[in-house]
Amino acid sequence: MLVYKNFFDDLIHLKNKDELINLFDKYNIKRRDRKKYPDLDFKIKEDEIDFLKNNGLITNENNLNESLPKSEKLTTLEKLFYAVLWKNGDLVKLKHIILGIYGEDTTRTVFNQFGKYLGNENELIIDQHVLRAYIFYKTGSIIKDINEGHYKLYLNDYKSWINDNNLFKKNKILIDELLFGIGKQMKSKK
Repeated sequence: MLVYKNFFDDLIHLKNKDELINLFDKYNIKRRDRKKYPDLDFKIKEDEIDFLKNNGLITNENNLNESLPKSEKLTTLEKLFYAVLWKNGDLVKLKHIILGIYGEDTTRTVFNQFGKYLGNENELIIDQHVLRAYIFYKTGSIIKDINEGHYKLYLNDYKSWINDNNLFKKNKILIDELLFGIGKQMKSKK
């Protein structure tokens, strides 16, 4: 646990992006696989979702229209993306992303927050590993199984912690990657 305390001591005293990047090597944190998770260099606006609704692709309940897979208007790329969502059982998760784009909260915090990130450049990506790392920073305890209650308790505080630190705010994706990596280490070593 000392290594994690040292990590956060280093993190909060860094002065620039290069020092942030050096933490990956110093603490043996794996970098994100850029082929599997390339940078998302786009945002999705509410009016783009409204357009999809107005054209019958998304329902008023923010789900994909059930007749969508029968449509002859889908491009091959749209069919492929739909097929992956279907195969992974993720069609129902889209609703939480859409509501996040609209800035609304749902019970599926990770997908909802991802939607908020896609819709608003000031928002953050969050997942269990990032939150585990942040909870350790706040409490000194490692929580193996993160649940919705943990998100409710710590998410807004985490957002403030990032946005109130200029270096963190300018390097949100890098901070996410660092916390994801250290939080994943915590889970595997508990």
